[in-house]
Amino acid sequence: MPKSVKTVKRIILLGPQGAGKTTQGERIEQFLDIKTVVIGNLLRQEIKNKSDFGLKIAQIVNSGAMVPDELTIELMIKTLSQEEYKDGFISDGFPRTMKQAKYLDEKTNIKIDKVFNIEISDLEAIERLSNRRVCPNGHIFHLLYKLPKKEGICDTCQLPLEQRADDTQAAVAQRLKIYREETTQLLDYYGNQGKLVIFDGAKSISLVTDDVLNYLRNVR
Repeated sequence: MPKSVKTVKRIILLGPQGAGKTTQGERIEQFLDIKTVVIGNLLRQEIKNKSDFGLKIAQIVNSGAMVPDELTIELMIKTLSQEEYKDGFISDGFPRTMKQAKYLDEKTNIKIDKVFNIEISDLEAIERLSNRRVCPNGHIFHLLYKLPKKEGICDTCQLPLEQRADDTQAAVAQRLKIYREETTQLLDYYGNQGKLVIFDGAKSISLVTDDVLNYLRNVR
């Protein structure tokens, strides 16, 4: 697949939980040869490692609430400052608030090129996430769209599949409420900067990918 000239090197992915940001991030990183940073994965890894940071945030994450800005900023800026991200990155899940966005713009040397918003309805988000199942190694399956070959068992590592604590309907609804109240302010913020690009996440995964990659092929 021919690759676009890298005029876009640093991308933020926005969209409600369940919009397919992680999947699209993986496809963008293959196309542009840059890495994705998923703030949710970073937080869960800290919890799994039972670090001091992880112990602070475990109950917050599992309830579906948002981690305080100061803690999220600390973890994400530390990560994005690493050598492996100097040539570009895709940020999935950060920033989520105006405070985080303004900190990134005003207090770091990290300059964002484009912000991709993948939009779906709350109803669609709840259906997608409440039916998601994952194994301890992070392989993802879905009770409606991607069933494992053996019920309840990961195809790849043969470990049990479970529902994440933050994927229950109640937790998803809480996350969406917070998202609509706080994160959507970022659409105006980045739109006013001319950086916002909106994609219809209700389409099939492959069609959303086509839309995103076609944009990257043609952007100058």
